[in-house]
Amino acid sequence: MSELSNAIFDLIVAGTFRPGEKLNEIELAERFGVSRTPVREALKTLASSGVITIERNKGARVVDHSPDSVEAMYAARSVMEPYAAKLASETMSDEDIAELRRLAEDMYAKVSDDLNLAEIAALNNAFHSAIVSKCPNTRVAEMTMSMLKPLVASRTFRVYTEAQLMRSALHHLEIVDAMAHRDPEWVEAIMRAHIRSGYHSAIAGPP
Repeated sequence: MSELSNAIFDLIVAGTFRPGEKLNEIELAERFGVSRTPVREALKTLASSGVITIERNKGARVVDHSPDSVEAMYAARSVMEPYAAKLASETMSDEDIAELRRLAEDMYAKVSDDLNLAEIAALNNAFHSAIVSKCPNTRVAEMTMSMLKPLVASRTFRVYTEAQLMRSALHHLEIVDAMAHRDPEWVEAIMRAHIRSGYHSAIAGPP
């Protein structure tokens, strides 16, 4: 995605724009100091990735996914992302893994301390995106990212209990350990468990 579409996506992840909320082109243009044309193009990019919808005469709106839609996305992600992570683990450098550990430890600290859901969601997105970006199969990486972004934007973390958030953070730390041990099978297994756990937390509803 373009720099501007990524910036708008980050606002959605942070909760500035919530599921179902309208995105005003003029307000976004003023926020980022650009004309409406690049904003319009950025919104089209986000629409193509399933993060927002654009309707004629109604404008752009953040997608508010139904339970069935969330289930379908998690089912597809459960297949693709563990495989992408497995492939990525075979190419990651020590520096890549160190950065991944920093993200995982930062998320663990946030869950342990202040439970800032916007920051936790941003760290979660950065963690998963960092792994997928290192997948050497570009087609698998693209397909996985297309599944990841709508789920991240749906802000399913808002319905997690504190215990579920901690389990997610601990999964991240274990994924990094598996990466550090250069064990692709372990990476794939824990990533699949992590995603399935996330699915059940997401559909459980508010505590």
